[in-house]
Amino acid sequence: MTSSDTVLKVVDLGVSYGGSPAISRLDFEIRRGEFVAILGPSGCGKSSMLNTLSGLMAPTRGRVVVDGDELYLPRSRDPRLGYVFQAHRLLPWRTVRQNLELVLSASEVPRETWEARIDEILEILHISQFKDAWPMRLSGGQRQRVSIARALLVDPSYILMDEPLSTLDEVTARSLRQELTGICQRTGATVVFVTHSIREAVYLADRILILTRGPSTIFEDYHVPIERPRDYDDARIREVEADIIRRIQVPWGLDMPQTTERRSA
Repeated sequence: MTSSDTVLKVVDLGVSYGGSPAISRLDFEIRRGEFVAILGPSGCGKSSMLNTLSGLMAPTRGRVVVDGDELYLPRSRDPRLGYVFQAHRLLPWRTVRQNLELVLSASEVPRETWEARIDEILEILHISQFKDAWPMRLSGGQRQRVSIARALLVDPSYILMDEPLSTLDEVTARSLRQELTGICQRTGATVVFVTHSIREAVYLADRILILTRGPSTIFEDYHVPIERPRDYDDARIREVEADIIRRIQVPWGLDMPQTTERRSA
């Protein structure tokens, strides 16, 4: 891996609250265009990890390096990052277009390119017809597509996704997972995706960073051995899911049934 290939580098990262550690130590690198899932038990520090990777909270120890620059050191300009939350967080008094323009207004994207950029992203996400719609007139899946569009708009170094499909019904979530793989391949987006679903992680990710119980470290950097594109009903996905379940039972301290059903945290 060359330095130019590395978008995100995390070195000796530790996070504590009032002297109580939430993250013990994290070390990893993510290459440009990779889709990396973060999988860990509840309370292991996934939210703290995302807060540090987004620039919202400085770590207690260690470094976060984005495109060769340290995130928490003074710089001429901050890196462009995208964030997709569990809730869509769209402003209900603004149309889809106006919500997206709000993001662009805080970026360095030239004003004259906004319209074309919005049209392109909405077309990729198959929601062009809703450009002038109010968010609350959209379905949950459509609103989350707008959230993904918002994250992609500024051509970010990487996109953080915090269980973005967990509030959707399974049929809608499966459809969006399938679309998300195509979107990432088409745009070349680099994604850090937090999930509680092992099946979701296996279907979407190139690699899965499996965390220990908190205060967390990386138990395993798991490379998903299935080529793309993937079929959601491929028996190999179930086999990899079962393999991961076997691996995490002891370090997570869980008595997990041998099942491929989605489990909630």
